[in-house]
Amino acid sequence: MEIISYSLLCGIAEDYSSILPKDGLNMWAELFPTVQFDCRPPLNLSSNPDATLFLNSPIPHLYNLVHGAGPVGLASLADISLATPHGLLFDCKNRLISESYHNREMIKIPLREVQTILSEGLLESGPTKVIEEPAILMMGPWSWVYHHWLIENLSRLWILDYFPDLKKYPVVVPGNLSKLQLDSLDALGVSNEKLLHYDGSNWLFERLFVPTFLAPGGHSQRQMNWLREKLFTGCGIKQRSLGERRLYISRDDVETRNILNEAEVLDLLKSYNFEVVVPGRLPLREQIGLFNEAGIICGPGGSGMTNHIFAPMGASLIEMQPDTYINRAHWFSSNLRRQNYMFVIGASETEYHDYSVSLPKLKLAIEMAIVNLSSRSDI
Repeated sequence: MEIISYSLLCGIAEDYSSILPKDGLNMWAELFPTVQFDCRPPLNLSSNPDATLFLNSPIPHLYNLVHGAGPVGLASLADISLATPHGLLFDCKNRLISESYHNREMIKIPLREVQTILSEGLLESGPTKVIEEPAILMMGPWSWVYHHWLIENLSRLWILDYFPDLKKYPVVVPGNLSKLQLDSLDALGVSNEKLLHYDGSNWLFERLFVPTFLAPGGHSQRQMNWLREKLFTGCGIKQRSLGERRLYISRDDVETRNILNEAEVLDLLKSYNFEVVVPGRLPLREQIGLFNEAGIICGPGGSGMTNHIFAPMGASLIEMQPDTYINRAHWFSSNLRRQNYMFVIGASETEYHDYSVSLPKLKLAIEMAIVNLSSRSDI
């Protein structure tokens, strides 16, 4: 399948009025340039026997002490198709728009998951619905996953702050939103009446406004600050500068990447006064409030750990992952929050990346986090 950038389709908008063309033109306006930030290595990298695994993982977001994100802007596209459950964008020639998911390289990840749907003629059979009124695209790949919804999709609503005239248009979201997703939209001031629930088929938009992610291709301080400020304010929670609670984030509500010896892990953690939390079973406001009080967060990698972004600066994050699926996304975001990051890698034993954790390795990481917590003069 041919992949193109919408920069090839768009003219460059010189002012706000030209991003809202009436004559079918495609336009692009860049608001913020490319940015980058420096990362600290994980605190236990030099002493960890699994350092090579962490450094060389093939999972996207390659290990780099300088992390960059592309420019942030808004595209106004005419006669554009939204297709597949991932909400990918296609032009009138059925070419995939690379910015459907960050850029030309990253779009290939969700594309792999919808090849069967596309091969069965989803695009060739014509649109299942034509949307005549202009609309704003908020959703993206994996919208049903908390991490992607929170970090990538929800933060696309930045566009309403900078282009308030767009608030009169509907916002395109996935068809089956959970209560947590609806609550997050409400916290950001987007009512249910403004939502256009997309069903995953082939919708043709006569005019679709497509804001980039706030951190195209990665993570950014702008993304993190915007999201935190919006959600803390919308949920009526005051941001804490310090936290003391010790949280263990369980994946008891999912079926993959689980810790096989979790009972032993819990025995160890409870001896250090950790509380067991299953974030997916809590309302959004409770999740934000809980992590706002955290001093140490420990648990298996996954969406639940994304909540560390609501913890104060200086908190410590201990992330456990299987050797077959090492994702550094939370290392990057913990750097943005100036939090301490440590990793513990276990041996994967199933096709679902379930794994066992070395208790001595975990114990070392916990004690390192406790030293960091107790060394603060305020505790």
